[in-house]
Amino acid sequence: MKRITIMIIPDGCRATRQLRIPEALVKITFGLSLVALCAAGFVLFDYLELRYFRNNFRMVASENEDLKGEARLLMQNLEEVKGALRRVQDYTGKLGELTALKVQKFTKKTGIGPLTAEEFSVAQQSTAIVANKDSSAYVPVGLNVDKLVFRPIFDRLASIGHAANNHAMELQHLLSTLSQQKNLLSSIPSVAPVDGWITSGFGTRVSPFTGERTAHAGIDIAAPVGTPIMAPADGVVIFTGAKAGFGNFIMIAHGYGVVTRYGHNHQNLVQPGQKVGRGEQIGTVGETGRATGPHLHYEVVINGKLENPQKFILDMADIYRIY
Repeated sequence: MKRITIMIIPDGCRATRQLRIPEALVKITFGLSLVALCAAGFVLFDYLELRYFRNNFRMVASENEDLKGEARLLMQNLEEVKGALRRVQDYTGKLGELTALKVQKFTKKTGIGPLTAEEFSVAQQSTAIVANKDSSAYVPVGLNVDKLVFRPIFDRLASIGHAANNHAMELQHLLSTLSQQKNLLSSIPSVAPVDGWITSGFGTRVSPFTGERTAHAGIDIAAPVGTPIMAPADGVVIFTGAKAGFGNFIMIAHGYGVVTRYGHNHQNLVQPGQKVGRGEQIGTVGETGRATGPHLHYEVVINGKLENPQKFILDMADIYRIY
């Protein structure tokens, strides 16, 4: 057996000593030392790696806490938005009810109403908004919605988006209704066509020419010759010229079946096909035709039926009734 001799030479006069170690034992010892060194290296590497992962974990945990805080804040904001949408819905409903009530009262008083539901729906169909209930509409393409960490937020966002679309449709309906009602109100002869005095009302009266009781199709408003005659509502002139018994005569169509007529004019200042607005001058007071003095004969026709002009005039208090 081969051996390795190690000589130990001490200081001083002590004798030299020899240590003989088998060569196999040296090799084994060297191998074990090498293995121990490698193991120590791996342990050190694992320690450093675990320390790195631990630091990263702490960082990710901190970021997760921040994300959770932001998510809670986002949920609170979404709830506030949802509350605002509910208030919008309430206001829309109340405004719609109030508007409908006013139109019903106005229609009951005047007999003039807005378009039918079928006619009104035609305008809405062309601008209808399509609501989307799917929360995936708010997620980029390719992501699995079911695996999202903040899936509840996306679901809530989808719910709010759907509610917003519904409210937008309700507001669109309301705006269309208000627009129609605006057109309706602008077509109503709601102001007096001339500043003067009513000398003869609507209905049966004693004729100033025969002394007998006869039907009077409108009201007579006395005023000096040349007093301006104003359009009581928006409309289009459909006739201007001479009419038997009424002299210079004007007719205006206002839409919704409303037509107004003006007789005994001194001058007609408009032409057929001309658009006029409420308060725009259309002629002057005169006494042309069969008249006992200068005045305006004023008629209102609704869907071919003569109506009392006085029930449409809102500023009737400004006209003195002396008949």
